Amino acid sequence: MIDMVLFIVVRTIIFLFNIFPFHISCHIGRCIGYTIFLFDIKHRKVALENLRISFPHKPKEEIHAIAKSVFKNIGIMAVEIAKIHKEGKKFIESSVCFDGRENMENALRKGKGVLLMSCHMGNWEMGAIGYGSAYPTNFVVRPIDNPYINGIARRIRGIYGSGLIVKKNAIREILRCLRRKESVAILMDQNVLEEEGVDVDFFGRKTCTSPVVSFIALRKGTPVLPVFAIRESPGKIKIIVEPEVEVKSTGDRKADIQKYTQLFTGIIETYVRRYPDQWFWVHNRWKR
Repeated sequence: MIDMVLFIVVRTIIFLFNIFPFHISCHIGRCIGYTIFLFDIKHRKVALENLRISFPHKPKEEIHAIAKSVFKNIGIMAVEIAKIHKEGKKFIESSVCFDGRENMENALRKGKGVLLMSCHMGNWEMGAIGYGSAYPTNFVVRPIDNPYINGIARRIRGIYGSGLIVKKNAIREILRCLRRKESVAILMDQNVLEEEGVDVDFFGRKTCTSPVVSFIALRKGTPVLPVFAIRESPGKIKIIVEPEVEVKSTGDRKADIQKYTQLFTGIIETYVRRYPDQWFWVHNRWKR
């Protein structure tokens, strides 16, 4: 019953966002995000604490302003997803552009599939769908607990026929996709259990990170591309495809996995520093 009520609420919000012109809905989305910032004390504290420790030299006022922007960004993201739900491909094709498409073309020509490493930045959902519009891509996801809302998410994520790989025990399916010379996208900026990850440095603090990208790249020689979906303005997402990160095995598998997981995490940190208001600071990334 609770799942159904939440499903009705989500469907109602999607409907309401799509009643108004897009720019008005974005203003409403910002207001909703700011309201959550004011009243969701738990997640506001997490965001402010993460920002304060990660940017110790920034003044308190700037930290507070970034945190507010993070919550407003989440509100705009909700509006954009509602728009995708209504207009589908039409909205994506008018809203997403690429920077570095040649890097993807070069990687695909190697015939080994491609591993895309990314993070929760900008509108990562919209970026994933936009990427899938250009290249066959499979996304490693954690299903939403609410089965009704998860159905909405699957429909939106799959409008270009992109594949979805359930995060738990995903390696076998990832390898199967790579054998078909397809792309696999993995978000590797969230905390994982100690037995599932390796410790790396992120903003000067140790955090447990999934080594899956490093493990597969070392094992299969699959090209790895950092990809980020940056919001240039509401409804406008630029997908930045960085050049391939060269991964070479030294024969010491454990050390190599540590080295490249740290390298990939460092690339993510570079983008978070560049666009601090677009990263998902409300997640407790440094939870042990």
